[in-house]
Amino acid sequence: MLFKKTKDEALNIHKRACNKYNAMIEKVNTACGDLYESRTRSKECIADIEALINSIANTPKEFISTISKVEAAVRKFKETEKYAEKSLKNSQKAGVNVAAGVAAGTAVANLAPTAMMWVATTFGTASTGTAISTLSGAVATKAALAWLGGGALTAGGAGVAGGETLLALAGPIGWGIAGASAAISASAMGIKNKKLADKVIEEAKTITMAGAELNETAAIIENLREETEFLLNKLSEQYEEYSDLAGADYISIPEEKQVGLGTMVNNTLALAELLNKTVGDVNAG
Repeated sequence: MLFKKTKDEALNIHKRACNKYNAMIEKVNTACGDLYESRTRSKECIADIEALINSIANTPKEFISTISKVEAAVRKFKETEKYAEKSLKNSQKAGVNVAAGVAAGTAVANLAPTAMMWVATTFGTASTGTAISTLSGAVATKAALAWLGGGALTAGGAGVAGGETLLALAGPIGWGIAGASAAISASAMGIKNKKLADKVIEEAKTITMAGAELNETAAIIENLREETEFLLNKLSEQYEEYSDLAGADYISIPEEKQVGLGTMVNNTLALAELLNKTVGDVNAG
């Protein structure tokens, strides 16, 4: 059959591109999960330090001001978590399905709440005005994955009950692309081998570019986690060092420990602000 070999080679190239892309999805999934776990532990450490500082009498006004900023940052993080949980519940009630290469009509109900949490906290939410803009290359292709956002299910054309704005659910959640995408499978019938081969190669190029974007995204997320872990470990050590000052009077604390407490308070603010740093923030910077 004319150009059959060309078509078969193109399909193999497409399959390899999909496999690499799916491997990148797993890499991003792991990085996101690890970052959220670090941020959850950070939130607990911050709460311990807040309690310690608040228990000390006569602390400087700077401490009070900084702790207030810490509380605001933690509150923002918790609000993002609540938004993610609410979005998931709303989409589950609506019976929203996601059309993706691996399994058309995969139900959002199958998603774990924690997955929604780390998508929201890693990539931002529409409610906070943060752009969810990773994988821009993948969005343009028909092989593409499943993006939710702006109050509507953009993949598959279904609306979201109540107009609730959903998170973007694509590579970060783990929707992969099948070895032969739905677009290719649908067009394979009735299309000549050469034309199909060209279409397959073009789509494979787009998927490869999207995979490269995912790899860069994974690196950004891993860097955020490393930065978070560094500060978290430092603060954990400081908390252990100064935990015996609970209930003390700041005025009676030795000067070197007063300085140490000030450093710990400033580090706590840095960690609290890091809770809300998203991939979009890093790209913008």
